Amino acid sequence: MKNQIFLQKLITLTAIIVILISCNNATDKINNTQNTNLEKVAPKTNTQESKNTINAQIIDNAGGAQFDFINDGGTVWDFGTIQQGDSPEFSFKFKNTGNEPMIISNAKGSCGCTVPKWPKEPIAPGATGEINVKFNSKGKKGSQNKTVTLTANTTPPTTKLRVTGQIEVVE
Repeated sequence: MKNQIFLQKLITLTAIIVILISCNNATDKINNTQNTNLEKVAPKTNTQESKNTINAQIIDNAGGAQFDFINDGGTVWDFGTIQQGDSPEFSFKFKNTGNEPMIISNAKGSCGCTVPKWPKEPIAPGATGEINVKFNSKGKKGSQNKTVTLTANTTPPTTKLRVTGQIEVVE
């Protein structure tokens, strides 16, 4: 019986040691891979000027599409005061002031009450588009501040639209 307990403890201890050694080797491999990849992207240099040049190149190579919201209020829609249960809608109008076609890959409301619709086709440089937002006030009351997050090939890659207003409860 004592031999069995001793043998079980020995096997458990051996398994723990093997796991720790394996994890350490995996960490070493990950760190070596990351360092190798970094060297391929930006070779090591000893001058600050070279480092700044590399950083500037990375920033300059970012997406060339750009939102310019042309409606009153820009990126904010204040629907004012509405009655609970109303569902007002608004179109955020924008122009692509960048130098490449804009591709909006996603638009997501901060809750299920704020539903956006966006153009699925690319918006050419200089062209305009619309993000339609519908707000459902069912079950809501008081002051509201919701967001719609757009994901596109812009710099930065996400843009937030804001929906605000006041909901009155009708009794």
